[in-house]
Amino acid sequence: MELIDLENISSKEKISLINYKMKKVKSRIVYNSYCIFMDYSKITSYTEEKCLLAEELGHYYYSAYYSISSSQAEINRQEYKALKWKSLVCVPLNSILNCFKNGICNLLDIAEELQVQPNMVEFAYNYYKNNGQLFTNEEMLEDII
Repeated sequence: MELIDLENISSKEKISLINYKMKKVKSRIVYNSYCIFMDYSKITSYTEEKCLLAEELGHYYYSAYYSISSSQAEINRQEYKALKWKSLVCVPLNSILNCFKNGICNLLDIAEELQVQPNMVEFAYNYYKNNGQLFTNEEMLEDII
């Protein structure tokens, strides 16, 4: 999935993308506001922007919100949900398999090919493997992850 696809999802869902300077973070979605705030002055690459937007959309789609009074366990749970959404949307199974077919089997090389963060490839790979969607002859990242 490309950045433009994520922007189109935002548009379809009527979620405004707002450039807003923030002190501590680069992006944030606010519960019930239908706005994602992005501090574009801090975002340094296409991949970073794509991953930040995907994560905020993950919060939206999984209703994975929390507040400043939330426990660390609740924050971790909601962040996991957002990571799951962004990883599975940006690193679909067919993309991993296409990389394997093209001889791209290294975690970092796959991340570069798909223009995502390595932790997203790792998450997606493990998810597909643990859910029986990757089989022994496809488990080429085994030594890397």
